[in-house]
Amino acid sequence: MAGMIGIVMGLVLLGLRRSYPPSIRGMRLWGTAPLLCASSTLFYGLDGVLPAPLVALVGNALLLTGVTLFLLGSERLYSLPSSWRRWATVILGALLAITFFMFVYPDYRIRVLVFSGTLAAIVAKHARLLGRHGNRGFAPRFTAMVLWGQAAVLVCRAISTLWLDQADTHRFTQSFVQTLYIAAFSFSVLLVSIGVLLMAGERVRAEFEYLATHDSLTGAHTRRSVLAACAEELTRWSRYGSTFSLLILDIDHFKRVNDAHGHLAGDQVLKRFVRLVQSHLRSADRLGRYGGEEFMVLLPETDSAAAQAVAERMRAALDATPGTADLPHCTVSIGVTTVQAGDPTVDALIARADTALYEAKAQGRNRVRAG
Repeated sequence: MAGMIGIVMGLVLLGLRRSYPPSIRGMRLWGTAPLLCASSTLFYGLDGVLPAPLVALVGNALLLTGVTLFLLGSERLYSLPSSWRRWATVILGALLAITFFMFVYPDYRIRVLVFSGTLAAIVAKHARLLGRHGNRGFAPRFTAMVLWGQAAVLVCRAISTLWLDQADTHRFTQSFVQTLYIAAFSFSVLLVSIGVLLMAGERVRAEFEYLATHDSLTGAHTRRSVLAACAEELTRWSRYGSTFSLLILDIDHFKRVNDAHGHLAGDQVLKRFVRLVQSHLRSADRLGRYGGEEFMVLLPETDSAAAQAVAERMRAALDATPGTADLPHCTVSIGVTTVQAGDPTVDALIARADTALYEAKAQGRNRVRAG
């Protein structure tokens, strides 16, 4: 039953791959993995119909490959270098060792040790990957926990064969330990399939949350997102007296860039501008696109003098950036304001920063003014 449900999970993962955005990578590998694991079970069922060595080797190869595809799918999801060559070599080496201890020096115990040990190494590597690169969401933690449990079952099976089995034991000999091992491993494959499906769902949700709070062109926060952050800072100011500053930045003569070089060049100018501004910000600061070529920067725990110094560094850095045939030279005017006693709303700060910005433009642009 676990194997049949695994097949269903594999088909679900492969089906969802088409409806998920391209940024959700690894779905094809994840969908193929439970299908191969279930195929190995079906192939093991051909014992007595096909030669036993063929059943054992092909079934083992399918199961090893299926478990590895779960790992490779997670590597793709997190944009990590693929380790398929390494694991292909490991799987080939394990199969050669099993073949040796099947024909040259027949010993069932060593075959179980090699096979279970190889599976445990792949599963443990996958669990460690999720522990290092997975976020703190439920899905990667759940999947890693299942994988560590799966690895523990495999290690116990590898160790137990040394005193519970004999050198000539048949791989399909029924025993309590063998039955428990097969049931636990099959069920864990099902749980891993559910885990990676949850991981894909969490990543889709994170993608939508990012798109809802970030500008699709520049990667800066949206106007709504940065205004919400400003409202939170204003609340902190009213409760704890934590000062903060606000910058409004406007790229000078941006319309000329679009008219002379085209809108694609204008888009590149905006992207370059955002990268430059972000290079001067702390992790706690918030850069948002206020509208068109206007941007807003929230600087928590920053007084007026420090905010003006940050703004001046940004202005000077952009002014010092040379233009090219594709990206013309641009300058920026910046209005700076700091929260004051009696500021009722964020709109009051924005109005003050906006007034300072217009003063900077009226005085010749490419300058910083505080209000």
